[in-house]
Amino acid sequence: MIEFTVFYLIFVFCFIFPPSAFVSAGITVSNLFDSWLGSEDLQFVQYHLSRTLVTVIIHSLLPLGFFGGVLLVEGYAQLLLLVQTPLGLGFLSLSVLLPAAAAFKVFFWWTNNWSSHPLVNSLTSYANNGRQWNDVASEINAEFRRIDKVTVRTNPVSKTVVTNSWIIKVEPYVVQVAHQNHVSLQLENAEEHTYTADSQTAQYLWVNVEHIQTKQKLFTIRLNAVDYADMQDRLQTRISNVRGLLINQDVHARFSKVFIEEVSLNPVFQSQEEMDPCLGCAVNSANIRLIRRCLPTGNADGCTPCFCRPMWCIHCLSKWFSARQDAEHPESWLMSRCPCPTCRSPFCVLDVSLVETVENI
Repeated sequence: MIEFTVFYLIFVFCFIFPPSAFVSAGITVSNLFDSWLGSEDLQFVQYHLSRTLVTVIIHSLLPLGFFGGVLLVEGYAQLLLLVQTPLGLGFLSLSVLLPAAAAFKVFFWWTNNWSSHPLVNSLTSYANNGRQWNDVASEINAEFRRIDKVTVRTNPVSKTVVTNSWIIKVEPYVVQVAHQNHVSLQLENAEEHTYTADSQTAQYLWVNVEHIQTKQKLFTIRLNAVDYADMQDRLQTRISNVRGLLINQDVHARFSKVFIEEVSLNPVFQSQEEMDPCLGCAVNSANIRLIRRCLPTGNADGCTPCFCRPMWCIHCLSKWFSARQDAEHPESWLMSRCPCPTCRSPFCVLDVSLVETVENI
């Protein structure tokens, strides 16, 4: 009896907070009901409306599943002895009432076209000018299908998705959404955890998402510091760091900052052309032109002229440059070369020019 109780408690904990082994084996609510839930990529909002309902029902049945397990493993006699104790009878009563309460809650959410569901209530607040929450949901579905969204996951049961216009926090029972134009973000706290025997640490950041007018805190995002730069690139507004917290970014994020500072010292390229969106992020306008300035070296590894029109922004080019360097020797990155992302002509930092759009040259 004790062995089964310990086993069941471990199973329940792993089922609610699935480790990688459970995820790989498909022992999660999303995988077990995949055929009924549909596709998250195609219908993001509808998928999570159904997923939250299923999660509430399945999790509410877990306490009752303990008694079913005792009946199968220990037998009817042991189950009868268990429910005859005050503690066992109280737990059985709670196990029966919990699914009933969950079913009532799910029915309440489902009725009247999901109007009482927390996610629908959140979407309804953005449905103005005669629109319905379904119209807002369609916008979110379309943006989620794009490949340029940023997804940050810090634990097995929740994640944060940042699209062009929306910030979405997905949790087991709740999905919270906020339009980027209506919120401000503040860095609230930073904490470090040691996760290896040789004292390597990981820094986690807490970011508050607040309504820009009412100053009401909508939700909090917890993310690894190494994901901070990717999230900031996708956001339309900067994350305010009024507390002056030190962020331990990875080597690529630190190099990107130095790369941009060095490029800003190079001569500016003036152009009358209207710049297209960057091919890398599709958010910023292309603002980089490669013009060879370093002297020819006479060997095959030197820089060569590039005749591509501006198609990349400085942030994406800095990431492209660092991703093609020797990871074991970051001290040499700034002096190294990299192929043009379009024509593969080698270039160095001296060849990178910011583009300045002018009316008359």
